[in-house]
Amino acid sequence: MSGTEDCTILHLDMDAFFASIEIRDDPALRGLPVVVGGAGSRGVVAAASYPARERGIRSAMPMVTARRLARDLVIVPPRIDRYREVSAQVMDLLREVTPAIEQISVDEAFLDISGARRLFGSPEQIAQRLRTRIREELDLPSSVGGSVSRAVAKIASARAKPDGMLIVPSEQTAAFLSPLPVGVISGVGPKAQQALERLGVRTVGQLRDIPAGALRRAVGPQAPMVARLAAGEDRTGLGTRVRDRSVGTERTYEEDLVDPAEVRRRLTLMADEVSHSLRRSHLAARAVSVKLRSPDGTTITRSATMDQPTASGERLREHVVALWEREVPRMPAVRLAGVRAERLQETSAQPAAAELSGRGTGWQGLESAMDRARDRFGSGSLSRGSTLRAPDGTPSDGAQQGGARDDASGT
Repeated sequence: MSGTEDCTILHLDMDAFFASIEIRDDPALRGLPVVVGGAGSRGVVAAASYPARERGIRSAMPMVTARRLARDLVIVPPRIDRYREVSAQVMDLLREVTPAIEQISVDEAFLDISGARRLFGSPEQIAQRLRTRIREELDLPSSVGGSVSRAVAKIASARAKPDGMLIVPSEQTAAFLSPLPVGVISGVGPKAQQALERLGVRTVGQLRDIPAGALRRAVGPQAPMVARLAAGEDRTGLGTRVRDRSVGTERTYEEDLVDPAEVRRRLTLMADEVSHSLRRSHLAARAVSVKLRSPDGTTITRSATMDQPTASGERLREHVVALWEREVPRMPAVRLAGVRAERLQETSAQPAAAELSGRGTGWQGLESAMDRARDRFGSGSLSRGSTLRAPDGTPSDGAQQGGARDDASGT
């Protein structure tokens, strides 16, 4: 494709990442409908291989539904540490092409290849180089999209899947977007889609033709950004949306949690896990949220804003536990729990202020030591004393990872 010289933003997305790693590590799974997730009655699909997707199985689907769709379904328990290890290998390969990388989750990243053109050629050549190296050195499939903006690059990589590449020239951006459903645009969620549908707007091309006032009523304050993107005029590059990102994890439990001490223990473990991911990504959070779901399906999300950005597990824990304690009367039993760090910013922009009311230095040193142990021996190698089980034979943490992705490395 010609005319792509200014397409210096690439989005690389690993294909069915968790499932692809499991199939690579166990070739006997190749060609089978493989899903990663919890096998119990409350398990959910964290990732699905393409043979599984051909049966209609999707991420975040209840495992009982997936089993009905594929009687020969192969369920593999998640190995989060393994996925993070391979993720680091992928990101290392990307950095050999350009240091301008913004990793947004465990299996995807944006790249600015402006400075790599002289060494490695056109955007198509660079994208193919990345995909070839990942395939040859890691034996994993990936897809790459390229454009003049991060939003269109991400849309392009999704259209290139599986195992493909699509670079959209700037002058063809509007034409590329026109036939696509409005839901491909970031900022157009389900409610906005419904509002636009009532106006007869189903495609991006149709969205461009509605008056500005009608667009604002449908999508809210993001209307100007949505309009620029629909018109092919967006030029947003790397690093400008870090505050919109979040890092989190959630788990669905085989047995409902009814003991307050056990809920507190699980939330503490998740706060430590999220804080570890923040520090590895050189990020700090200004807000934190806790998600809770009761056995009847009632789901609540509560958030708190902190007085200064932090990557400390202790600070996250304090806020998360406080948020949960306020909801105990409404939710005496917990089926799902999650912790998410929000309003992120690069740690290089943080003041060197002590945290935790004078405990900052000690906690920072302790958490640094915990990080080193986790990186060397795995996430289960070290725990707070408060998260250890009582010596009464109670089983260890058997939580299952929920959701479509393990977001604990950044999204």
